[in-house]
Amino acid sequence: MATDRGHWLRRATRKLGLFCALALAAFSCEHQTDDPSGGETHFLVRCQPGTNSCGSVLSCVCGVCTLPCNERATCESLPAAACVASTGSDACGNAQAPGHCDVACLIDADCAALSRVHRCELGVCRADSPPSPPASAGAAGDTSTSDAGACIRGSVSANQVLVIGDSFFGATHQITAYLEDFARSAGALSIGERYRDNSRLVANSLSSGGIADEYARAQAEADVKTVIMSGGGADVLVGSCDTLDADCPMIAAAGAAARDLLAKMASDGVLDAIYVFYPDPTKDANLRAKVDALRPVIENACETSAVRCHFLDLRPTFATHYDEYVLNDGMNPTEAGSQATALAIWNVMQRECIAQ
Repeated sequence: MATDRGHWLRRATRKLGLFCALALAAFSCEHQTDDPSGGETHFLVRCQPGTNSCGSVLSCVCGVCTLPCNERATCESLPAAACVASTGSDACGNAQAPGHCDVACLIDADCAALSRVHRCELGVCRADSPPSPPASAGAAGDTSTSDAGACIRGSVSANQVLVIGDSFFGATHQITAYLEDFARSAGALSIGERYRDNSRLVANSLSSGGIADEYARAQAEADVKTVIMSGGGADVLVGSCDTLDADCPMIAAAGAAARDLLAKMASDGVLDAIYVFYPDPTKDANLRAKVDALRPVIENACETSAVRCHFLDLRPTFATHYDEYVLNDGMNPTEAGSQATALAIWNVMQRECIAQ
Protein backbone atom coordinates (compact mmCIF):
# COMPACT_ATOMS: atom_id res chain seq x y z
CA MET A 1 0.00 0.00 0.00
CA ALA A 2 2.80 2.43 0.85
CA THR A 3 4.35 1.75 -2.54
CA ASP A 4 1.04 2.35 -4.37
CA ARG A 5 0.45 5.58 -2.43
CA GLY A 6 3.94 6.85 -3.32
CA HIS A 7 3.39 5.97 -6.99
CA TRP A 8 0.07 7.86 -7.02
CA LEU A 9 1.68 10.95 -5.46
CA ARG A 10 4.48 10.94 -8.00
CA ARG A 11 1.96 10.75 -10.89
CA ALA A 12 -0.14 13.55 -9.41
CA THR A 13 2.97 15.73 -8.96
CA ARG A 14 4.01 15.16 -12.58
CA LYS A 15 0.53 16.10 -13.83
CA LEU A 16 0.50 19.25 -11.71
CA GLY A 17 3.96 20.17 -12.99
CA LEU A 18 2.85 19.64 -16.61
CA PHE A 19 -0.23 21.80 -16.04
CA CYS A 20 1.90 24.62 -14.60
CA ALA A 21 4.37 24.36 -17.48
CA LEU A 22 1.56 24.58 -20.04
CA ALA A 23 0.03 27.55 -18.23
CA LEU A 24 3.36 29.35 -18.20
CA ALA A 25 3.90 28.56 -21.87
CA ALA A 26 0.49 29.96 -22.71
CA PHE A 27 1.29 33.27 -21.00
CA SER A 28 4.73 33.29 -22.64
CA CYS A 29 3.35 32.65 -26.12
CA GLU A 30 0.73 35.34 -25.73
CA HIS A 31 3.47 37.84 -24.99
CA GLN A 32 5.68 36.73 -27.88
CA THR A 33 2.97 37.03 -30.52
CA ASP A 34 2.26 40.71 -29.89
CA ASP A 35 1.93 42.52 -33.20
CA PRO A 36 5.24 44.25 -34.09
CA SER A 37 3.36 47.48 -34.84
CA GLY A 38 2.16 47.90 -31.28
CA GLY A 39 -0.99 45.94 -32.08
CA GLU A 40 -1.90 48.33 -34.90
CA THR A 41 -1.64 46.30 -38.09
CA HIS A 42 -2.68 49.31 -40.17
CA PHE A 43 0.23 51.52 -39.08
CA LEU A 44 1.72 53.47 -42.03
CA VAL A 45 -0.56 51.69 -44.51
CA ARG A 46 -1.89 54.07 -47.16
CA CYS A 47 -5.45 55.29 -46.73
CA GLN A 48 -8.01 57.74 -48.05
CA PRO A 49 -9.30 60.47 -45.71
CA GLY A 50 -12.91 59.96 -44.71
CA THR A 51 -12.78 56.17 -45.00
CA ASN A 52 -12.80 53.64 -42.18
CA SER A 53 -9.72 51.73 -43.32
CA CYS A 54 -7.43 52.46 -40.35
CA GLY A 55 -9.27 50.48 -37.68
CA SER A 56 -10.59 51.77 -34.38
CA VAL A 57 -7.39 53.36 -33.01
CA LEU A 58 -5.45 54.94 -35.88
CA SER A 59 -6.53 57.84 -38.09
CA CYS A 60 -5.89 58.63 -41.74
CA VAL A 61 -3.36 61.47 -41.49
CA CYS A 62 -1.19 62.65 -44.40
CA GLY A 63 -2.43 59.72 -46.48
CA VAL A 64 -1.42 56.94 -44.06
CA CYS A 65 -2.89 55.24 -41.01
CA THR A 66 -1.14 56.73 -37.98
CA LEU A 67 -1.67 58.71 -34.78
CA PRO A 68 -1.84 62.51 -34.61
CA CYS A 69 0.71 63.71 -32.06
CA ASN A 70 2.08 66.69 -30.22
CA GLU A 71 4.95 64.84 -28.56
CA ARG A 72 7.11 61.71 -28.84
CA ALA A 73 5.25 59.93 -26.03
CA THR A 74 2.17 59.54 -28.23
CA CYS A 75 4.15 57.33 -30.60
CA GLU A 76 5.83 55.09 -28.02
CA SER A 77 3.43 52.18 -28.64
CA LEU A 78 4.47 52.09 -32.30
CA PRO A 79 7.87 50.60 -33.25
CA ALA A 80 10.65 53.05 -34.19
CA ALA A 81 8.09 55.85 -34.57
CA ALA A 82 8.74 59.52 -33.93
CA CYS A 83 6.41 62.51 -33.86
CA VAL A 84 7.04 64.54 -37.03
CA ALA A 85 5.44 67.70 -38.39
CA SER A 86 2.41 67.19 -40.66
CA THR A 87 3.24 69.59 -43.47
CA GLY A 88 3.67 69.60 -47.22
CA SER A 89 0.65 67.55 -48.24
CA ASP A 90 -3.02 68.33 -48.88
CA ALA A 91 -3.86 65.11 -47.04
CA CYS A 92 -2.45 66.64 -43.85
CA GLY A 93 -4.89 69.51 -43.73
CA ASN A 94 -7.34 67.80 -41.40
CA ALA A 95 -4.75 66.57 -38.91
CA GLN A 96 -5.96 66.63 -35.32
CA ALA A 97 -2.53 67.80 -34.12
CA PRO A 98 0.49 69.57 -35.62
CA GLY A 99 2.32 66.25 -35.98
CA HIS A 100 1.85 62.55 -36.69
CA CYS A 101 3.73 59.34 -35.86
CA ASP A 102 6.06 58.21 -38.63
CA VAL A 103 9.11 55.99 -39.20
CA ALA A 104 12.14 57.29 -41.10
CA CYS A 105 14.30 54.99 -43.24
CA LEU A 106 17.10 54.73 -45.77
CA ILE A 107 16.43 51.24 -47.11
CA ASP A 108 13.61 48.68 -46.99
CA ALA A 109 15.33 46.76 -44.20
CA ASP A 110 14.75 49.74 -41.89
CA CYS A 111 11.01 49.04 -42.16
CA ALA A 112 11.22 45.36 -41.19
CA ALA A 113 10.04 46.12 -37.65
CA LEU A 114 6.66 47.10 -39.11
CA SER A 115 6.00 44.19 -41.46
CA ARG A 116 7.38 42.30 -44.44
CA VAL A 117 5.37 44.44 -46.87
CA HIS A 118 6.43 47.89 -45.66
CA ARG A 119 8.94 49.56 -47.98
CA CYS A 120 11.16 52.63 -47.70
CA GLU A 121 9.76 55.33 -49.97
CA LEU A 122 11.27 58.81 -50.08
CA GLY A 123 12.76 58.36 -46.65
CA VAL A 124 9.71 57.00 -44.79
CA CYS A 125 8.17 53.53 -44.34
CA ARG A 126 4.95 52.88 -46.25
CA ALA A 127 2.73 49.95 -47.23
CA ASP A 128 -0.17 49.71 -49.64
CA SER A 129 -3.52 48.64 -48.27
CA PRO A 130 -4.34 45.07 -49.31
CA PRO A 131 -6.62 44.98 -52.37
CA SER A 132 -10.24 44.09 -51.71
CA PRO A 133 -11.33 40.80 -53.31
CA PRO A 134 -13.62 41.32 -56.30
CA ALA A 135 -17.32 40.72 -55.70
CA SER A 136 -17.28 37.80 -58.15
CA ALA A 137 -14.33 36.08 -56.51
CA GLY A 138 -14.62 32.30 -56.57
CA ALA A 139 -14.30 29.79 -53.80
CA ALA A 140 -11.24 29.51 -51.57
CA GLY A 141 -8.20 28.49 -53.56
CA ASP A 142 -9.32 30.25 -56.76
CA THR A 143 -6.27 32.21 -57.94
CA SER A 144 -7.61 33.27 -61.32
CA THR A 145 -7.90 36.92 -60.29
CA SER A 146 -4.97 39.23 -59.54
CA ASP A 147 -4.32 42.82 -58.56
CA ALA A 148 -3.61 44.70 -61.79
CA GLY A 149 -1.64 47.35 -59.90
CA ALA A 150 0.65 44.95 -58.08
CA CYS A 151 4.38 45.23 -58.60
CA ILE A 152 5.61 42.18 -60.51
CA ARG A 153 9.01 41.40 -59.03
CA GLY A 154 11.82 39.61 -60.82
CA SER A 155 10.64 40.45 -64.34
CA VAL A 156 13.84 42.44 -65.05
CA SER A 157 17.17 40.79 -64.29
CA ALA A 158 20.24 42.59 -62.94
CA ASN A 159 22.00 42.22 -66.29
CA GLN A 160 19.12 44.03 -68.00
CA VAL A 161 19.72 47.18 -65.91
CA LEU A 162 22.18 49.57 -67.57
CA VAL A 163 23.85 52.73 -66.23
CA ILE A 164 25.16 55.21 -68.81
CA GLY A 165 26.31 58.81 -68.62
CA ASP A 166 29.15 61.22 -68.10
CA SER A 167 31.58 61.89 -65.27
CA PHE A 168 28.77 62.41 -62.74
CA PHE A 169 28.36 58.62 -62.86
CA GLY A 170 31.62 57.56 -64.50
CA ALA A 171 34.26 59.34 -62.41
CA THR A 172 34.03 56.83 -59.55
CA HIS A 173 31.04 54.55 -60.35
CA GLN A 174 30.10 54.90 -56.67
CA ILE A 175 26.50 55.77 -57.49
CA THR A 176 26.03 52.38 -59.14
CA ALA A 177 27.75 50.61 -56.24
CA TYR A 178 25.48 52.25 -53.66
CA LEU A 179 22.43 51.60 -55.84
CA GLU A 180 23.33 47.90 -55.91
CA ASP A 181 23.63 47.94 -52.11
CA PHE A 182 20.11 49.35 -51.76
CA ALA A 183 18.78 46.76 -54.21
CA ARG A 184 20.46 43.89 -52.33
CA SER A 185 19.10 45.09 -48.99
CA ALA A 186 15.60 45.11 -50.50
CA GLY A 187 15.99 41.64 -52.03
CA ALA A 188 15.82 42.96 -55.61
CA LEU A 189 19.44 41.99 -56.31
CA SER A 190 21.10 38.76 -55.25
CA ILE A 191 24.60 38.44 -53.80
CA GLY A 192 27.06 38.49 -56.69
CA GLU A 193 24.66 40.12 -59.17
CA ARG A 194 25.64 43.48 -60.66
CA TYR A 195 24.09 46.14 -62.83
CA ARG A 196 25.96 46.97 -66.04
CA ASP A 197 27.71 50.36 -65.82
CA ASN A 198 28.99 51.79 -69.11
CA SER A 199 29.29 55.40 -67.92
CA ARG A 200 32.69 56.90 -68.62
CA LEU A 201 34.90 59.85 -67.84
CA VAL A 202 35.65 60.91 -71.44
CA ALA A 203 33.85 60.83 -74.81
CA ASN A 204 30.56 61.21 -72.99
CA SER A 205 28.61 64.12 -74.48
CA LEU A 206 25.11 63.80 -75.87
CA SER A 207 25.51 65.71 -79.12
CA SER A 208 28.71 63.90 -80.18
CA GLY A 209 27.06 60.50 -79.66
CA GLY A 210 29.23 59.45 -76.74
CA ILE A 211 26.37 58.44 -74.45
CA ALA A 212 24.49 56.86 -77.35
CA ASP A 213 27.58 54.75 -77.97
CA GLU A 214 27.59 53.60 -74.32
CA TYR A 215 24.01 52.42 -74.80
CA ALA A 216 24.63 50.83 -78.23
CA ARG A 217 27.56 48.76 -76.96
CA ALA A 218 25.51 47.45 -74.05
CA GLN A 219 22.50 46.64 -76.22
CA ALA A 220 24.75 44.73 -78.64
CA GLU A 221 26.00 42.56 -75.76
CA ALA A 222 22.69 41.74 -74.06
CA ASP A 223 19.07 42.85 -73.80
CA VAL A 224 18.44 46.08 -71.86
CA LYS A 225 15.14 46.75 -70.07
CA THR A 226 16.02 49.55 -67.62
CA VAL A 227 18.35 52.49 -68.29
CA ILE A 228 19.61 54.84 -65.59
CA MET A 229 21.40 57.76 -67.17
CA SER A 230 22.84 61.24 -66.93
CA GLY A 231 23.74 63.36 -69.91
CA GLY A 232 24.26 66.92 -71.12
CA GLY A 233 26.83 68.03 -68.58
CA ALA A 234 29.75 67.51 -70.93
CA ASP A 235 27.91 69.41 -73.68
CA VAL A 236 27.36 72.57 -71.63
CA LEU A 237 30.80 72.33 -70.03
CA VAL A 238 32.62 72.80 -73.35
CA GLY A 239 29.92 74.51 -75.41
CA SER A 240 28.84 78.14 -75.49
CA CYS A 241 26.23 80.37 -77.06
CA ASP A 242 25.20 84.00 -77.05
CA THR A 243 21.73 83.45 -75.59
CA LEU A 244 21.15 80.75 -73.00
CA ASP A 245 17.80 79.28 -73.94
CA ALA A 246 16.32 76.37 -75.89
CA ASP A 247 17.34 78.03 -79.18
CA CYS A 248 21.05 77.96 -78.30
CA PRO A 249 22.58 75.53 -80.86
CA MET A 250 24.59 73.70 -78.21
CA ILE A 251 21.55 73.18 -75.96
CA ALA A 252 19.28 72.33 -78.90
CA ALA A 253 21.76 69.72 -80.14
CA ALA A 254 21.98 68.09 -76.72
CA GLY A 255 18.17 68.02 -76.45
CA ALA A 256 17.81 66.49 -79.92
CA ALA A 257 20.39 63.81 -79.09
CA ALA A 258 18.55 62.96 -75.87
CA ARG A 259 15.24 62.62 -77.77
CA ASP A 260 16.85 60.41 -80.40
CA LEU A 261 18.47 58.17 -77.81
CA LEU A 262 15.22 57.76 -75.84
CA ALA A 263 13.39 56.95 -79.08
CA LYS A 264 15.99 54.28 -79.86
CA MET A 265 15.48 52.79 -76.40
CA ALA A 266 11.74 52.62 -77.01
CA SER A 267 12.21 50.83 -80.33
CA ASP A 268 14.60 48.36 -78.65
CA GLY A 269 12.02 47.42 -76.03
CA VAL A 270 13.46 49.27 -73.03
CA LEU A 271 10.74 49.46 -70.39
CA ASP A 272 11.97 52.35 -68.22
CA ALA A 273 14.55 55.11 -68.34
CA ILE A 274 15.48 57.19 -65.30
CA TYR A 275 17.07 60.44 -66.44
CA VAL A 276 19.14 61.80 -63.55
CA PHE A 277 19.75 65.52 -63.91
CA TYR A 278 22.49 67.38 -62.09
CA PRO A 279 22.42 69.49 -58.95
CA ASP A 280 23.46 73.12 -59.37
CA PRO A 281 27.14 73.65 -60.24
CA THR A 282 28.70 75.53 -57.33
CA LYS A 283 31.91 77.09 -58.70
CA ASP A 284 30.97 78.64 -62.04
CA ALA A 285 27.97 80.97 -62.42
CA ASN A 286 28.10 80.75 -66.22
CA LEU A 287 28.07 76.93 -66.12
CA ARG A 288 25.14 77.03 -63.73
CA ALA A 289 23.24 79.27 -66.17
CA LYS A 290 23.91 76.81 -68.99
CA VAL A 291 22.73 73.87 -66.85
CA ASP A 292 19.59 75.87 -65.96
CA ALA A 293 18.92 76.38 -69.66
CA LEU A 294 19.47 72.72 -70.49
CA ARG A 295 17.32 71.31 -67.67
CA PRO A 296 13.84 72.06 -69.13
CA VAL A 297 14.98 70.86 -72.57
CA ILE A 298 16.03 67.47 -71.20
CA GLU A 299 12.96 67.25 -68.96
CA ASN A 300 10.73 67.84 -71.99
CA ALA A 301 12.60 65.17 -73.98
CA CYS A 302 11.99 62.73 -71.13
CA GLU A 303 8.32 63.62 -70.64
CA THR A 304 7.48 63.33 -74.34
CA SER A 305 9.50 60.18 -74.98
CA ALA A 306 7.95 56.96 -76.27
CA VAL A 307 9.85 55.05 -73.60
CA ARG A 308 8.56 55.38 -70.02
CA CYS A 309 10.97 58.05 -68.81
CA HIS A 310 11.28 59.31 -65.22
CA PHE A 311 13.02 62.67 -64.82
CA LEU A 312 14.95 62.95 -61.53
CA ASP A 313 16.05 66.49 -60.65
CA LEU A 314 18.78 66.21 -58.00
CA ARG A 315 18.48 69.77 -56.70
CA PRO A 316 16.05 68.83 -53.88
CA THR A 317 18.33 65.94 -52.87
CA PHE A 318 21.42 68.19 -52.70
CA ALA A 319 19.69 71.22 -51.16
CA THR A 320 21.43 72.32 -47.91
CA HIS A 321 24.08 69.59 -48.44
CA TYR A 322 26.23 71.05 -51.23
CA ASP A 323 29.33 71.38 -49.04
CA GLU A 324 29.06 67.70 -48.16
CA TYR A 325 27.78 66.29 -51.45
CA VAL A 326 29.83 68.09 -54.14
CA LEU A 327 33.56 67.81 -54.87
CA ASN A 328 35.84 70.83 -55.09
CA ASP A 329 35.32 70.84 -58.86
CA GLY A 330 31.82 72.17 -58.12
CA MET A 331 30.11 69.56 -60.29
CA ASN A 332 30.67 65.91 -59.43
CA PRO A 333 29.48 64.10 -56.29
CA THR A 334 31.50 63.14 -53.25
CA GLU A 335 31.01 59.69 -51.73
CA ALA A 336 28.19 61.08 -49.58
CA GLY A 337 26.69 62.75 -52.66
CA SER A 338 26.93 59.48 -54.57
CA GLN A 339 25.10 57.66 -51.80
CA ALA A 340 22.39 60.33 -51.66
CA THR A 341 22.01 60.18 -55.45
CA ALA A 342 21.74 56.39 -55.38
CA LEU A 343 19.06 56.60 -52.71
CA ALA A 344 17.09 59.12 -54.79
CA ILE A 345 17.30 56.78 -57.79
CA TRP A 346 16.32 53.77 -55.69
CA ASN A 347 13.28 55.61 -54.34
CA VAL A 348 12.13 56.20 -57.94
CA MET A 349 12.73 52.53 -58.76
CA GLN A 350 10.68 51.39 -55.76
CA ARG A 351 7.87 53.88 -56.31
CA GLU A 352 7.55 53.04 -60.01
CA CYS A 353 8.25 49.29 -59.59
CA ILE A 354 11.36 49.38 -61.78
CA ALA A 355 13.64 46.31 -61.73
CA GLN A 356 12.29 45.12 -58.36
